[in-house]
Formats: sequence, C-alpha cells, structure tokens
Amino acid sequence: MNTVNPSAGPGPAAVHGARDALDRLAHRARAGTVRPLAGVHAFDPAVAAGYRAAAVMILFAPTPAAGKPAPEPGVDVFLVQRSPHLRDHPGQIALPGGRIEETDAGEAAGALRETHEEIGLDPSRIEVLAKLPPVLVPVSRFVVTPVLGWTDDADKATDVEPGEVLHTIRVPVGALLDPATRAAVTIVGRRSAGFRVPTGWVWGFTGNLLDHVFTELGWTRPWDTTREVPMRLDRGLVIPA
Repeated sequence: MNTVNPSAGPGPAAVHGARDALDRLAHRARAGTVRPLAGVHAFDPAVAAGYRAAAVMILFAPTPAAGKPAPEPGVDVFLVQRSPHLRDHPGQIALPGGRIEETDAGEAAGALRETHEEIGLDPSRIEVLAKLPPVLVPVSRFVVTPVLGWTDDADKATDVEPGEVLHTIRVPVGALLDPATRAAVTIVGRRSAGFRVPTGWVWGFTGNLLDHVFTELGWTRPWDTTREVPMRLDRGLVIPA
C-alpha cells in the first residue's frame, strides 16, 4: 500500500486547541444537540429501514512537524482511495469505513475494524470520541454512522493487503480548508461540496460530510461556493469532464 502524506515528519504532541474543539463536538453528539446533515443525505427513519448499515471513521491526528508551523487547526484527517474495481463508489476518495458486519459490536466497532483493514491502524491505537448522527447515502442505499476518532499513534499504522483500497491519504485539515482547494463538484445533475487533495477530488457523500463536520467544529473558512468543477462518469469511474 502506498501512503500519500503531504505532511510527513516526526510527530509532536497533540494540538490541544483542535482536540478541545473535537471534545466539544463529541459532547454535543452524546447530548443529541449536533445539527444533522441536511439535503440528500438527511436521515429519514422510514427510508433508513430499507438500507444497509455502515459506518465511517473520521480520524484525526496531530499534524507532524515539518520544520514550520502546521496549518490551522493543526490536525490531519485520514482518507482512502477506493479500488476502481469495487461495485460501490469505485475509485472514489472516501473516509475509511464500510458495511457493519454481524460480528461487529455496533457502529463504532465496525468503523474501527474497517479502519484497521483499510489503513492498517490497530483499534487499540484509536480513541473513539463519539458517534455522530446517522446519514443516508441513497445512491448505494446505505445508512451510515460517522464515528469521530483521535489517534496520537498514526505512525504505528502498517501496510494492508491490496484489495479495496489503492492507498491511504493523510492530509492536513488546514490544507483541505484552504479556499484555493475548495469547489462544488457537479456530476449528472448533482452538486456536492468538494476538496482538492493530491490524488483528485473529495466529493459526494464524503465531501458533504466533511464540509458539515468542519463547520460544526468551527473550522470552515470562507470560500467561493459558486466555483464548480464538473465531473462525468466513464465506465463506472468519475473523472473530470
């Protein structure tokens, strides 16, 4: 497995300001006061009853020092680029996660297992902060529970067997929030929040979820929401139009 890490370097101690914001969001999640994701991904219990259960891990880690101050908020987030051979969302950049199995002891356990399988980080290295409100992915008929996670041991991740994931992408949240890397991605009449990373665009469900979570954390910077990047489908893959 190849790892795309724009912020390589030795890891410092946790960035307390970012962790404080995450803890506040986790507290709100446990209290049931987090604003739910709206739009096409809005949770509807009646619709969710016919969907498959899944979970994703929104995993944060302190941005490693690289000879200069880390971009605010000083944390990285982990993404994966899915194999182009998968049936659901081939080739897309996504959060680690997947379907909840019968052997999983709930959504958090499923997210931890999938994260271990996809980025090689053992569940014992991840602190689960909270589960966020469930959301729907109508295109693949999943009801997804986002799980908020933190690790100080991201350097302990090991390579994983090739299969579902082409590579892991570890990217500073500050780089994702740079207005120059943001746009709305449009495809087949749909529009979603987009973030540019070294290997392509984060868009669709993942883009919308990250946009929502960053806003709830108070980290979002003003960006040109009228800027659009058109995409098209080519044999199941989404590529620039």
